[in-house]
Amino acid sequence: MKKLLEFTFAFIVVVFLLGSLAGFFLNRPVFLSYAYSDSMTPTINRGDLFLMNPLARNFEVGDIVVFHRRDGWTVHRIFAITENGLVTKGDNNVATDQQDGLYPPVKDSDVAGKVVVLFDKPLVLRGGGDLINSMRRVLSNPYAIVLLLIVGSTLTFSGGNRKQKRAKHYRVSVKIIYAVASTLIIAGFLFVTVASWGTLAFTYSSTLAGNQREGWYLPGSTFDRNLTLENNAFYPFYYFVGGGNERAHLTGPTFFRIGGGSSATLSVHVTVPQDTRIYREEFEVKSYPAILPASLVVFLYSLSPYLPLVVYSLLLTGLLLIFYLLAGISGGDVLRIKKRRGSFLSKLLGDG
Repeated sequence: MKKLLEFTFAFIVVVFLLGSLAGFFLNRPVFLSYAYSDSMTPTINRGDLFLMNPLARNFEVGDIVVFHRRDGWTVHRIFAITENGLVTKGDNNVATDQQDGLYPPVKDSDVAGKVVVLFDKPLVLRGGGDLINSMRRVLSNPYAIVLLLIVGSTLTFSGGNRKQKRAKHYRVSVKIIYAVASTLIIAGFLFVTVASWGTLAFTYSSTLAGNQREGWYLPGSTFDRNLTLENNAFYPFYYFVGGGNERAHLTGPTFFRIGGGSSATLSVHVTVPQDTRIYREEFEVKSYPAILPASLVVFLYSLSPYLPLVVYSLLLTGLLLIFYLLAGISGGDVLRIKKRRGSFLSKLLGDG
């Protein structure tokens, strides 16, 4: 029975790890998600974490589903089912999402899953999403994934036969040190790469006093704006620029290979809205070291902006493995720490 429970727990952890990795690289929720608005209050409040079933495909009126629309992922309840798709509505909203053509009906292919319900209530962790969001601001996605893998693998594969004779020393081999160092190198590469991602932005005003000052434009007029994309590193990078909306869009290429210390110019065409106020336009910028062939990086990016990171990580892992084999690193002990019952290390490792 104990072995069965351990296996079941290990299986659940592995499934969640793989699901988390898949969701990270595909940029979509898999098992867990959280609400970032009040549209489902009081059923699901802003910042609540909830469990979802990504395999559910038999939808009924009243089900709460997670789906993608043009402004991101949303969790709403199914209000009606039509030939054109699902009509959805937030419990706290007056109208459906599709009223007055605001959004099209939701296709099955746009649904990531159905919120798990127990006794007619969704399984919700109040405030859990806010905690994850705050952690992501500090850690960034790749670092959080590495942390998740370390914690998960520790929970899954730690332990063993505790009946065997205990050694008198803690032993740390070269292999373990090299594995830890390699993991930190790969995690550092992911962290630095994603940390370099950012936005290019500019502001302007729609005003009846257009053209009287720089950045002031008449409602309904158009203008072109140049943005500078700089590579401050010493080696070349690939850059992808995305974003834009009905007001502002790029008129030139969106992919660049920029050498170290160089820059490129992007051209943006803007149609000034009729509403008089200040507007801010942003364009997302993602960069990757120009190591792999440009055609391969462009193809991977078209599938997901995180897929190039997978290939870069595999390449880096291969190089570290080759170095490991060429260097002839042995499995001998390099560090021996005498065990002392009651010490902090013994308590930390569960040895008394």
